[in-house]
Amino acid sequence: MDDKLVTIRVFSDNTQAHIARGLLEDNGVKCVLNNEIMSSVYPLTFTSIGGIKLLVNCDSVEIAEKILNTTNF
Repeated sequence: MDDKLVTIRVFSDNTQAHIARGLLEDNGVKCVLNNEIMSSVYPLTFTSIGGIKLLVNCDSVEIAEKILNTTNF
């Protein structure tokens, strides 16, 4: 098992990022959100630093993509 994390989605909206994370976690896919706090601290310049990144283990990319694509994320 490789521990490398891969960004599978980038969100500009904190709510959407949390919904996507919840969908994956509910289906047994471990994931993390990166830059989540920056969206609150620097809301006006936030998108210029890359948005909220949803990361999963590289071994879980295929199933995570399938789950998110099925739910139109």
